[in-house]
Order: sequence, then structure tokens, then C-alpha cells
Amino acid sequence: MKILSYLGNLKEYIIFSVLIIISLILIFQNDNLQIRYIRAIAVNVIGVVQSGFSIIPNVFELEKENKYLRETNINLSKELSQLKEFRLENLRLKQMLEFKQRVSYGIVTGKIIGKTLIQTRNNITLSIGEKDSVRMGMPVITERGLVGKIVATSSNFSIAQILFNKELKVSAKDQRSRVDGIISWDGEGKLMMKNVSKSSDVIPGDVIITSEYSNHFPAGLPIGFVTSVGTVDNLFKEIEVESFVNFETLEEAFVLKFLSHEERKNLEKNFNEKSK
Repeated sequence: MKILSYLGNLKEYIIFSVLIIISLILIFQNDNLQIRYIRAIAVNVIGVVQSGFSIIPNVFELEKENKYLRETNINLSKELSQLKEFRLENLRLKQMLEFKQRVSYGIVTGKIIGKTLIQTRNNITLSIGEKDSVRMGMPVITERGLVGKIVATSSNFSIAQILFNKELKVSAKDQRSRVDGIISWDGEGKLMMKNVSKSSDVIPGDVIITSEYSNHFPAGLPIGFVTSVGTVDNLFKEIEVESFVNFETLEEAFVLKFLSHEERKNLEKNFNEKSK
């Protein structure tokens, strides 16, 4: 009953639609000149309308294509990132190989698998240990310069103090003027060269290297360069040094097969004890 009532409300529209359909059928079945003219106009109008609609893009097709392009872009970005990583790794390995061929001491290459840079006693953990001939006290370096020294070892791993560790002190000198000093970290982000007299010839830009006075590091290893020179008091200079090694991006390092001379160490120890 509801359907009949609903159709009854729409009967005028239904009758009107049926009459239009019948009129169109009669028009298109008529073949006189005027009707053919009207049909031609109608066909042209329909063609223009269809052409106009064909210009309007299909929203669903565009969405599908956009999704495909996004996925393709993500995949290309991943591939590009991997290629960049391979290129950087290849460059690092090439530099390390060239450096390894220049060094007179034996060296062991290791990956850094642990790192602390925000403590007062910062260290790195290396993927090499006693099985690789790594021993306590051996220097750790890169092709750019000094990193630190080994302070703990196990069969397969080792830990090294780095320059940014308050306990590490390095005998150093100005490569240009040959002025001696001690490199140490102030605990606040700065490497300082201490025990340098006020009259010493040290200027910004000078290269600082390890000195022959050290029994823990071979002489001549690059440490960094002088960034500023000030005065602490009337006796000593305050010299700030920037390390050649970027510890934040450090991924590989060499352990230099260099150990302090026990004879020299014992002689200096005994002499100092007798002098007290």
C-alpha cells in the first residue's frame, strides 16, 4: 500500500517522463528534413557535452595513480639512501686502507659498537679484543687523528678512553713552534692544552700532535688544531684545541699495536719514587 501511495504522489512526474520518452521516440523515427536537422543538432550537443566531461579527470584514477607515485617515490628514496650509505662506507674504507698502508706500526681495524659522549668519563666499545691482539694501553686512532687508548679488553671486545674523558692526559706539542704541553678535557666540551707558559709561541690554526715525551702514544700523531689562545694568569696560556676526529660520526677506528716501554716506565717510576 505504501508503494502505491508513493507512486500516486509521483504520477504527474511519471506521466511527464513517459510522454517525453514517447516524443523522443517519435522524433527519431521521423525522417523528414526538419527532424534530421534537429537530430544533427542533438548529436552535436551530446558530442560537445561528452567531450567536456572527458576533460574532467577521473578522481578515482587520479587517486590510484597518486598512490602508485607515492609508493614509487618511497622506494626510490630508500634505494638512494642505501646508495649514499654504500658510497660513504666505501669512501671511509678507502681512506682507512690508504692510512693503514702508511702506518709503520701494525694496526687492527674495529667497528665502534658502543659510545658515550655526554659523561665526564666518555668511552667507546670496539668489536675487537684479545683474539685480535688488542692489549691494554694501545692507542686508538683514525686516519684523521688520535681517538684515545684501550683501557679494558676481553676476548672479542675492548673499551677505549677517548680524548673527551677527564682521566685521559696526552703529552702533546705544537707542530710548528715545538712548544710542549698536556692535552686534557675540561669536562664541558673543550679540549685544552695546559702547562704552556705565557711567553710560548702558540697561535690559532697551529696543529697539535703527540710528543715524544709520552710513553703511551708514538710521537707525531695528529690531535687537533688550536682554535683560541688566552691567558689563565701571569704564568700560563689557556689554549683551546679542536679535535681532528668527529666523535659524533665516528663508526670505525684503528687500534695501533704500540705498547709503552716497560723498561722506561719502570725507570721513571723508580726515579720519581726516590725523588719524593
